[in-house]
Amino acid sequence: MLSSLMVVSLLGLVSVVGVEPEPRAPLIDDAKLQAAGMFRYWQAHLPISSKDSLEQAYLVDEALYVITDSGSLFTLTAKTGLVRWAVKLAGADHRIYRPAHIRTASGAGPVVITTSAEVFVYDRFRGDLIRSFTPPFAAGSSAVGYDGALLMGSADGRFYSLQINHPRAREPFKRWEVLAGGPVTASPVLYDHNMLLFASQDGTVYSCHAADKALNWVFRAGGPVMADPYVDESGAYVATIDRSLYKLHLGSGRILWRVRMPQPLTEGPVVTAHTVYQFCIDNGLSAIDADTGQEKWRSPRGRTFAAHARGGDTIFTDDRRLEVVDHDSGDLRHTIDATAVTAAVSNTTDDAVYLLGRDGRVLCARLDSVPYVRRQQIIAARERLHLPPRDEAKAVRGDTGESATDKTDPGLSDPLRSRHEPKRP
Repeated sequence: MLSSLMVVSLLGLVSVVGVEPEPRAPLIDDAKLQAAGMFRYWQAHLPISSKDSLEQAYLVDEALYVITDSGSLFTLTAKTGLVRWAVKLAGADHRIYRPAHIRTASGAGPVVITTSAEVFVYDRFRGDLIRSFTPPFAAGSSAVGYDGALLMGSADGRFYSLQINHPRAREPFKRWEVLAGGPVTASPVLYDHNMLLFASQDGTVYSCHAADKALNWVFRAGGPVMADPYVDESGAYVATIDRSLYKLHLGSGRILWRVRMPQPLTEGPVVTAHTVYQFCIDNGLSAIDADTGQEKWRSPRGRTFAAHARGGDTIFTDDRRLEVVDHDSGDLRHTIDATAVTAAVSNTTDDAVYLLGRDGRVLCARLDSVPYVRRQQIIAARERLHLPPRDEAKAVRGDTGESATDKTDPGLSDPLRSRHEPKRP
């Protein structure tokens, strides 16, 4: 882990409009954001070397996990941009998979982070290492946690459940394993309390009980599955190398609809506000009706869905622009130059747009109808930085988000959420 001195020093590396001075220029010019009806909600500055750069980030519950090219990981609170802790996980030659929060009764379970060489479990608020181990197989995917076990795929064509908290076992041991037909590189998904969905590179999708691998159903796609599936209460969304995006019935695995794309799909879909967003190389970003499978619109330059709000969907393009488009028609409403931005994070929870700069800057932009973060809120957030989200939310929630009574669809009680609550590992 990074030295305790460095971790402590990270806690102040965030600037909020009207709260703290700016040590670096904004990742996006404030005037450009304002012209599009947005503003810089917070900007963090991560202390990385000139030879390092921000590679990718994942939004998991209340936390934003940022990974660098050199194998470091920074954990920020998504609401305030304050850094909770940081750690050096792996070398540049090892992959770091998507972090996942282990399910617990309190909802404050630890975070599990899988690399191609080792598995780590940390207290997700304090950054304390709970345990680490080298699995007895080559890890192929991220892991999810359930009932004291970690569930993860491997490069050897199997899927494993490993018990990690048995009182009489010093090392994790295998609870069960199944032949998956091929390497498992897509992230598994836990849903409906005890159900598990995973897919392999031979094109097979499995739904089973997480505790004992009792099979629910099997679906065989026309090509390998390398992208992360997405599950909500209306179905499972699976993107495949056979150029197809499938929506499957959760109870039976039958096809509800299938959309064909011009190129193989190597990235998984994002689902929110009753819409599926799918990126395809040489085709851009498509918005697809989640019920019918009909394409609503397509952005040829679109790269990443960033957020949905009353003013439209915000997407990041391959020529480094932010575009705000009409949610239903895709008509362009605003364009923002974002030449210093290298990647955007998909957020299905609210209107917040999270952007990365190669030099360590992380920006959160929000609608100008959202009040600025006040100094008192930042002070309270710092005091509760290492507490579970329920306590943290009481300190910083206040008036920092849009009202739940705002409506973009009369059938939705909250316009920023999917009609079907998405569930991720």
